Amino acid sequence: MEQFSGKLDLRKAGIKLGVRPNSLTLCCVHDKFFRTMARRPRIEFSGAFYHVIVRGNQRQEIFHDEADCGKYLSLLSGYRERYQFKLFAYTLMSNHVHLLIETGGAPLSKILQGLSQSYTQYYNRRRKTVGHLFQGRYKAILCDRDAYLLALVRYIHLNPVRAGITEEASKYRWSSHRSYIGMEDSGLVSRDEVLKMFSVKKASARDRYMQFVSEGREDGKNGQYYRTVDQRILGGEEFAEEVERVGGKAITLPAKLPGLAIIARVISETSKVTVSDLRGPGATRIQARARRLFALVARETGHRNRTVAEYLRRDETMISKWIREKTEETTRVTTRLLIALK
Repeated sequence: MEQFSGKLDLRKAGIKLGVRPNSLTLCCVHDKFFRTMARRPRIEFSGAFYHVIVRGNQRQEIFHDEADCGKYLSLLSGYRERYQFKLFAYTLMSNHVHLLIETGGAPLSKILQGLSQSYTQYYNRRRKTVGHLFQGRYKAILCDRDAYLLALVRYIHLNPVRAGITEEASKYRWSSHRSYIGMEDSGLVSRDEVLKMFSVKKASARDRYMQFVSEGREDGKNGQYYRTVDQRILGGEEFAEEVERVGGKAITLPAKLPGLAIIARVISETSKVTVSDLRGPGATRIQARARRLFALVARETGHRNRTVAEYLRRDETMISKWIREKTEETTRVTTRLLIALK
């Protein structure tokens, strides 16, 4: 990882001059690292964590009323019990479905095949139609759970809000958000496992979760959740290498990204905090801000929270907290730092 050969240009990033870059996004920083490739075979193994998107054939409607939505959730519950997978979040839209799944012993393909076939049979019987209901190839992104679980739960639950169907996620019946905030409890989603990441006290966890969701309302359709490695993986290089080892399939990795030592040097030069102080026990405001920026830049360049925590000699939960609580100001500075590393 320390072999990164990108040119370090702080003036280009406008860091010392305080120039705000125009029309730049985090996505453009990574453009040179990702390539368009032919479709790859799916990677499946026990414990794999997927963001699944299933669409209607030619984007046709697959849910017309409450009976349709209720039937799909009933089938989903049945297959969850049958194949013992974890479901962390779902949202049913008129012409597509978002699912956040961690598989057990059964592969994802078997789960989705059974679920889609069962619902198609119900749909065709009810409407006296024939043929395919769902788009031939569903999208399944294998994700780094440590890095993306919370963000994907929020992203999926805010789908109806982004689509303009409702102003509040809590008013939309056909997502698991209402279960997370205690409005209903079907037992379908593994919500407690997620809520405990906010607090061990249920009431406090729900309050912090609702605040977390509220903070994501202005994000829009965030392309970072579809910016995959090898068209199949959402995560950094370490995660991709781990998937290659566990899944037994070759992964085409992007070009080498900057190592943590290089990121620390850039943070040190721009924040006037030495690398030793960055990794040390001190707790001044300048040191705390530098560590937050380091965590955000490291996350955006593909490093896992655990690795960042080990480098900074901090608890992993603290790294997750810093990333979760990013502000407009830290996002702006992070973008500049990423440009400097480009």
